[in-house]
Amino acid sequence: MTQTIANILQGVENNFPVWVEKQSRTFDRALRPRVSAWLDGDQEKALSVGRYQRQFADFFLKRFILENRGVTPDMTQIALATRLYLPELRNAIGLQHLNTNSGISFRGAVTSVMMAATLGWRDQTELQARLVLQEMGKHAIQRGKFRGGGLGQVTTSHSFPYAVMDIFRDFLRAQNTSTMTVWREDVYQDYVGSHKGWLSLVQGGWREPSLGRFQDIFDEATDYHVAQSQDMEFHGSKYDDDGLQETHFEVEQDAYWLYPVILFTILRLREWEGLPNPAHLSHDLFQKGVFSHLPTPPEWPQDPLFDAVEAKFLSEFPARPTLADLPNLRAAQS
Repeated sequence: MTQTIANILQGVENNFPVWVEKQSRTFDRALRPRVSAWLDGDQEKALSVGRYQRQFADFFLKRFILENRGVTPDMTQIALATRLYLPELRNAIGLQHLNTNSGISFRGAVTSVMMAATLGWRDQTELQARLVLQEMGKHAIQRGKFRGGGLGQVTTSHSFPYAVMDIFRDFLRAQNTSTMTVWREDVYQDYVGSHKGWLSLVQGGWREPSLGRFQDIFDEATDYHVAQSQDMEFHGSKYDDDGLQETHFEVEQDAYWLYPVILFTILRLREWEGLPNPAHLSHDLFQKGVFSHLPTPPEWPQDPLFDAVEAKFLSEFPARPTLADLPNLRAAQS
C-alpha cells in the first residue's frame, strides 16, 4: 500500500483514542504504583525505572498528537513526554556495573536524541548523542546498554539510527568516534541505497548552504518519511518453504508518523549551525500534524513524581550520566 497523509490521519483518528484510553487505565492500575513502590524502597524495580518512564513518554506523546493537531500546541505536554524519553539510556549506563539486561533499543536511543533536538534542548541533545556514540564505539554486546540492535543481541531492522548518528557525528565534529558496528552491514545496503533524501542529508546535504537546494533535498526526505510511515508487514507462513517473511519500514512506530522528529532534527541542527531554514513548511505532513514550523524551545518541565525518581536513581547509581559529564565527553570524542 502506498502511504499517504490521509491514511496516516485516519489511522490516528481510528486508533489513538482507544490506545490512549486503555493506557491511561493501565497507568493508574499498574505503572504509577510500580514507580511509587520503587520510591518507597522496592529495589527490585530499579532495573525497570527507565522503561517505566519511557512507557509514560509513549503515552504522553500519543496523547499530545491526538489533542494538538490544528490548534496551538500545548508545549508543556510535549516537553514532559520528551523529558521522559531521555532517562532510559542514561539509567541503563548507570546500571551497567550490575551486568543486567536493563537496556534500551538502538532505535529508542537514537529517537531520544531526536526528541530532544526537535524541542531545541541543545545540551540535552548533545549529551544524549554523545552517549549513543560512546556506546556504539565499544564494538561489543554490552548487556545493560543497548538491546535489539546497535550494541544488542539481535540485529536492528531499521537503518535510520545509523543515518541519524552519521549526521550527529558530523554536527558534533566527534572525530574520535565511529558509527560502524558489526551489525551495520545487515542494513547497510538499504541504508545507502534507498533513503531518497535522507541519504543526501547524510552525505552533507543537511549542511547545504543554498536554501533552494536544501529545500529540494528536504522535500524529497519528507516524501520518503511519509512513504516509510507504515506498520511492518508479514508475508507467507511459518509453514511455507521460505518461512514467514517480514517487510520493514523505517518509521514503524505510529507516534512518529505525524511527529517527524528526523525532519525536525535536521532543521534544528541547521538552526544551531546558523544555516537558513525554509520560512514555511508547506508539506501536508507539517500542515496537518502538530507542528507546522520548528517549535520554540520550551522550558524543562518540572514534575514532582519524576523529579523524585531522577533524584533517587542518581543517588543510588551515581554512574548514571548527567549534563555534568558533557565536558569530559567532548574532550574524549574530539
